[in-house]
Amino acid sequence: MLSPSLALLASIGGILILLRLKVHPGPAIFAGSLAVSLLLLPVQSLPQHMLRTLLDYETLRLLAIVASALTLSHLMEVKGLLMSLAATMEKLGPRLAMHLVPAVIGLVPMPAGALVSATALKDLAGRMGLTPERVTFINYWFRHVWETSLPVYPAIITTSIILSVRLSSVTTTLLPMTALIIALGLVSSYRMLKPNKTRATKERTPKKSIVQDLLRASWPILLVVTLVLLGLNAVIAFPLALVLLAGQQRAKWPELRMSLKYGLDLRILFLLYAVMLYKAAIEGSGAAYALFSDMQNIGLPMLVILAALPFLMGFATGISMGFVGISLPLLIPFLTLGSEVNTYGLLLAYISGYVGVLLSPVHLCLILSTEYFKASLAKVYRDILPPLLAIEAVAILIYYLAA
Repeated sequence: MLSPSLALLASIGGILILLRLKVHPGPAIFAGSLAVSLLLLPVQSLPQHMLRTLLDYETLRLLAIVASALTLSHLMEVKGLLMSLAATMEKLGPRLAMHLVPAVIGLVPMPAGALVSATALKDLAGRMGLTPERVTFINYWFRHVWETSLPVYPAIITTSIILSVRLSSVTTTLLPMTALIIALGLVSSYRMLKPNKTRATKERTPKKSIVQDLLRASWPILLVVTLVLLGLNAVIAFPLALVLLAGQQRAKWPELRMSLKYGLDLRILFLLYAVMLYKAAIEGSGAAYALFSDMQNIGLPMLVILAALPFLMGFATGISMGFVGISLPLLIPFLTLGSEVNTYGLLLAYISGYVGVLLSPVHLCLILSTEYFKASLAKVYRDILPPLLAIEAVAILIYYLAA
């Protein structure tokens, strides 16, 4: 029988190989969880282990929250709220709209969401004379600025569940990095937009009208964020916002059915279950703690472990749920101090995974945005690499100084 550490590393290697073979992350992570279970747990206990994980409250809570969030986002798209947001913000000025459109649409978690904001920005970018690479960078970057702290994102929710800490603790820990991501994005985009500032024209619209239009189009998102930050369980906040949206918009059954089908995507739900099963297998076998002990014994610095593993998982999967589901269960010994979370460790681990995701060549938002604007992927990388390296350097420096 393999040692727990070797079994764990073998499962990670297997997941990476499957991802390299273009297997969907859900089946890949599920296979990894089976590998850990078969190597470290009694074979006869496997069916009970899988069923117990499926019926576990935290698993059901995660499935309900994510399904509701995706259904809500799709219904907003179907009813035209997302496009209305883009049109309203352009009234504030073209340069501001270039940043706000993807940022506001980014408030809603949805797969390949950058394509939604790309369709809203295409005409505006043409009027401003932006190159395909520059508009791709702005759209891609600002679509993801909230993914490090907004409590509506599945990866943030899953992080709180995996670490068994309050959702508000995760968001407040990562919030300063969100501010840094926005600042670095503005520095980069200012250089891109500056030569074209004379080509933009601003439509004069009363500020009161703009605010009313923004609230009219974005109130479901604002409601969910407010309720979660006030302490309401997300499993209640999301369905509540969904019901209110359906009633306020007088959604017809075909629209609701389409949105529910989108939110109940079996591939996404299976991915979430696979993540929780992998977490349960690691915890049940003690593999994470064995790996922690072995890494300490060989003298590998904790900083390297916290940065490298989430980055690798993020780069391999191209989705935040991938690095959260694979790496954070392994890093629980590093990220928790008794019943408290190690805030500096969490910051480094999550930001490293985030950087890996944004650099991943299999990230749907990057691929689809690049194709939509007919941009050169190599040139887009040239724009996104410097600010991402700066973000990673800051996260490492914060952890190093705190440690």
